[in-house]
Amino acid sequence: MPATHWATFAHDAASVPRARHVVRSVLDGAGLDEMATAEIEIVLSEIVGNAVRHARPLGDGAIHVQCEVTPEAPPHVEIAVTDGGSPGRAVAARTAGNSDTSGRGLLIVAGLADEWGVVENLSDLSRTVWASFGGPTRHHPH
Repeated sequence: MPATHWATFAHDAASVPRARHVVRSVLDGAGLDEMATAEIEIVLSEIVGNAVRHARPLGDGAIHVQCEVTPEAPPHVEIAVTDGGSPGRAVAARTAGNSDTSGRGLLIVAGLADEWGVVENLSDLSRTVWASFGGPTRHHPH
């Protein structure tokens, strides 16, 4: 049976290490090796960082982070970050130039996660960016 953990964080840069700490505590007992846990933390950092930099907060002024762990061999992990969206701005990986100081985050996400994607909720204008590890997603459309 999967274990799902939710946490709410302020819409600011200090939430990146806080979210990483919370998810690390969830993953510590999941039977993942250190490399898999580190990769999930890196992806989470990129997604939370993007939510803070490029999107609005949710109506409660925050962002929400979900981590679901399904204990199997190997464990399956899905993380998701929900923010207030950014109307008119699509979430997509881009190619950064050699001198660019940003623009590589979603390429990192794509390289480390088995799958990732975006779900736009038109009813409340929120957006969820999710990533799956240990196999294909079980909850999100392709």
